[in-house]
Amino acid sequence: MSSQSEVMHCYEQIATLAEQMLSLARTCQWGELPAHEAMYSGMVDRLREIEPLESLHEEQIGRKYLLLSRIATHQDEISSLVMPQLRHLGEMMRNLEQQESLHKAYGQHSDIRM
Repeated sequence: MSSQSEVMHCYEQIATLAEQMLSLARTCQWGELPAHEAMYSGMVDRLREIEPLESLHEEQIGRKYLLLSRIATHQDEISSLVMPQLRHLGEMMRNLEQQESLHKAYGQHSDIRM
């Protein structure tokens, strides 16, 4: 089959987005990741809709599994890069909450001079 199926197109796009997300994570471009993740999720949702409706040929099935392997590898590395950042962000948020709590408890009294 010379023309690519929509299902295979989705797999190709998902693989490309996963690769782009990995590149962003490797270079700590955290602000760019949400937009790519939204496109990635949208493509996965589209694939869920159309994949049951289309039969793939043997060659396409082989390509699909190669892409799935590549996507999974990229996702694992993305997670290994993002999770420490999320933990760090959580720690920063807890510190800010503690500072706010201390400010509420003691901030008003800190202006009193003896």
